[in-house]
Amino acid sequence: MISIAGGGLRGLNCAIFLLKNEYEVKIYETRQEIGNPIRSPGIIKNLDPNMISACNAKSNDFGWGLRREWLEKKYAEKVVDLGGEIILKTEAPSDAIDCRGGKSPAPGWPSNNPKDESLTVWRGGITIQNNIPNIFELNTMTEDKFCFEHSDGLVECWIRGELPTPPQGWLEIIQGEHPINANEIWADNSLLEGVMIAKKTIQSLQEGN
Repeated sequence: MISIAGGGLRGLNCAIFLLKNEYEVKIYETRQEIGNPIRSPGIIKNLDPNMISACNAKSNDFGWGLRREWLEKKYAEKVVDLGGEIILKTEAPSDAIDCRGGKSPAPGWPSNNPKDESLTVWRGGITIQNNIPNIFELNTMTEDKFCFEHSDGLVECWIRGELPTPPQGWLEIIQGEHPINANEIWADNSLLEGVMIAKKTIQSLQEGN
């Protein structure tokens, strides 16, 4: 049995790769459920067509805007369908593969996850289109901020630094630690990292045999 620490996209995709290679997998996640609270932007360059409607995804010039938490839940379904197990509100054992990505613990949940000091704080908010703060431009991305639309008409804005308050306030506020450059915080990056970790794990197990 292979234990994985972290039930975000990185850990979920790591588990999927291992399960498809006939390894038994158990994911440990300290949050109360997969996808909640959400701490990462809902942006992805390559999206499975079967997930478009399930994640409220909408295409734009640089990829897709979607509900990140719903994408995580769809990947969690894949893990379970392949025979994997997900344990919530529980710290992973010390020998678990670390797929947590170096973020500090989510508020209210203890964790021994070592923080990656190269990450910086990004703050995001969800609102309606006619309530976007002037500092943002819909469906654009720069190095330190971006703003994109979901298919349900809601808009997700992120900035590296202080989040401005829109005229009518935010429907939801999000915060997480990510690489300093916006181009490095796509969901694709987490998915790819999960596969790379799984491949290294398989190689290590095979060499151990």
